[in-house]
Amino acid sequence: MTLQRCLRSLLMWLPAAFALASALAAPSSALACAARPVPLDSLSGKLDLPKASWLTQAWSCHDAQGEELVIAAHAPAQKNGSGLGEELLFQKYRQTPSGWKKDWQARDFLGTGLTSRPNTSSELILIGDFDGDGLADIFIAYTLPGQPTPPDEGKLLVFHKDQKYALRGAIARSRNDFGSRKITAHFLTLPQPLQDQALKLWDKLNTPRP
Repeated sequence: MTLQRCLRSLLMWLPAAFALASALAAPSSALACAARPVPLDSLSGKLDLPKASWLTQAWSCHDAQGEELVIAAHAPAQKNGSGLGEELLFQKYRQTPSGWKKDWQARDFLGTGLTSRPNTSSELILIGDFDGDGLADIFIAYTLPGQPTPPDEGKLLVFHKDQKYALRGAIARSRNDFGSRKITAHFLTLPQPLQDQALKLWDKLNTPRP
């Protein structure tokens, strides 16, 4: 799989990021944890990241537990003896008197031949208090290139009270394709407002574009 094809596959979700503000009406409680972009260079040397990794996004918000930070990063990686490739990293930190303390990490292998740094990031991060409990809820969406051929796999992670829930399925590339999603019993234990938000986000991102 060529680098160009992988990047094209990853970047197919970018237009949805710009449509979120109008497409997803967040409840007023989400404003209590309004996300703010964090300059990436301000975090240099302050996070627990693998060697040779690079940040692509960083967002912070203030909830009932204090200042929270969510980051996305890429890093060189290998999987099961495969050639050198790249993995996605997502981490959440909480600010303490001694610095940023990591609460959790999620990672996924993108594939081989992806060691060049893209100019843009295709991962989508949405943060807010969507169930009104005063704590940040975190939604992370991204695609994995079809290996060795399409369809690509889409993933949507939801972190509620630092517990992970997930949706996944095939991504529709055109109006003649069919997307899919797999809902687990664990996902159905989420509070209903978070389930609704996750399904709305998934359906928006999985809508084929001309």
